[in-house]
Amino acid sequence: MKKRVWALLLAVVLAFSVLAGCAKQENTPADSKEPSNQTDPTPSGDDKTDAPAEASQDVFPLAETYNVSAFAFGNTGEELDKTLTMQVMEERTNIHWDISTASQAELSEKRGLSFNSGEYYDVYIKSGISATEAFQYGSQGILIPLNDLIDQYMPNLKALLDEQDLWNQITSADGNIYALPQLNGQELAAPAVYINQKWLDNLGMKLPTTQDEFLDVLRAFVKDDPNGDGANDEYGIYCPSGAVEYTLPLFGVAMDYSTYSMYDNGNAVFVPTSDVYHDFLAFWAQAYTEKLINQDCFTASWDDLNAIGATSDTLGTIPTYGAYQHVGTERDEEYVGLNPFNGKHTMPSGNGLGYGALCITDKCTNPELICQWADYFYCEEGAILGRMGVAGVTFSLDDNGMYEWITDGEWGGDITSVRNKACMFGWYPAPLAKAKLFDEGNTNPEELFLYEQRKALLEYAAEPYPTLNWTEDELAERADLITTITSYYYEYMAQVITGQLDLDATWDEYLSNMDAMGASRLHEIDQAAYTRYLEG
Repeated sequence: MKKRVWALLLAVVLAFSVLAGCAKQENTPADSKEPSNQTDPTPSGDDKTDAPAEASQDVFPLAETYNVSAFAFGNTGEELDKTLTMQVMEERTNIHWDISTASQAELSEKRGLSFNSGEYYDVYIKSGISATEAFQYGSQGILIPLNDLIDQYMPNLKALLDEQDLWNQITSADGNIYALPQLNGQELAAPAVYINQKWLDNLGMKLPTTQDEFLDVLRAFVKDDPNGDGANDEYGIYCPSGAVEYTLPLFGVAMDYSTYSMYDNGNAVFVPTSDVYHDFLAFWAQAYTEKLINQDCFTASWDDLNAIGATSDTLGTIPTYGAYQHVGTERDEEYVGLNPFNGKHTMPSGNGLGYGALCITDKCTNPELICQWADYFYCEEGAILGRMGVAGVTFSLDDNGMYEWITDGEWGGDITSVRNKACMFGWYPAPLAKAKLFDEGNTNPEELFLYEQRKALLEYAAEPYPTLNWTEDELAERADLITTITSYYYEYMAQVITGQLDLDATWDEYLSNMDAMGASRLHEIDQAAYTRYLEG
């Protein structure tokens, strides 16, 4: 099997030597070895490339192996350096990655320990590092600034950042860029609410367009036996712990769940103290009293939801990224995205930028090579490799240019398994742009259905969330405020919705307590960061 795999890799590498136009770089690092076997990959007029016209010859493959130590999230147990993507890139570049991987559960702890011990790696790739952490370690001199490296060695990324106006989204408060991004284009930045269209049809009801209509639908789901089993076993809406918040867009709230703010005409509005949040609480308190929502909505887990969805047809409405995650691929098309009741500009959205895809430390001896290696993934050809692997090996193209996953090959299993084994793309951001083919050319019915659903909801999207960068002093002050404030916010939400507190009788006291805890000061800090963002 290994011989066959490497034969395929060789074929791929040879193909890249001809088609590598989008991977060409402007400069060769001064201290790098001159590459051997360079080719002139100038594309013909019919060839497609995202490379800048002025890009010069590639430095790859290197004449001598360049070894890199790295830390990364493993794709659900798979070692990143064993993926097809990374193997192809090693053959193509002669850069060898020695990667230590961590599971999702241990990622944060292991990443922090590596930095704090001083025994950190050359590179952190798809390691879940946040903007706050990047600024912290960059200020300490552990992570190096990437501004000049992007300018000199990353023409593909530079062009995308210019085109999408994303420079200030990746720039820290000190003016430095400490991490490469993942770029996906505008997308929904939070779960949506999916409603059981089959049940609506069974009951002769239409999609609700107002809060009152939504209440009527939830009542019918619970009381009128929409699944036809003769049992009173239906949930109007099922929310695991934390998921009630995901219904906020229905009420006109496009909240950034990282700052608890929504952004409108230069103003950052702190949602937990807003009038619309009061209305949101009132709605769900009524729904809870009528048992239209699961009574354990603040303690139930996502595993509980998955178990119910896998074994029964009892879920009327679900706040989620995609219904297939909970009811399986056989029934997911029974669920459709519910449009917000307040019209446009109410669905949270992001610019598709995933922060912290790749960071380089001061221990890296040739960061120029790492940037050149990474820049390949910001063109269409490299994006396909990073997201889908290799044509004929992990995916195939039909006569219409649509792709299908190859699940019965050497990298096979189900689609998730193929991705985890073959691709760099996964749970955490990778240095990667989204290939147009990934969405537009997908023939997998479940994936295509979900894509069309979320694409339709983008019609209601607000302006993409800003990526806020706080100063060192702001970060320290904010860290002390956010924990206390959000803890009280969630406690109050749970107590009101479950009927332990009367909303109208306690609302003024709640606002007073939030102010005493520093909610106004937290808002001032975030407003200042937002203003800096708008000013570029």
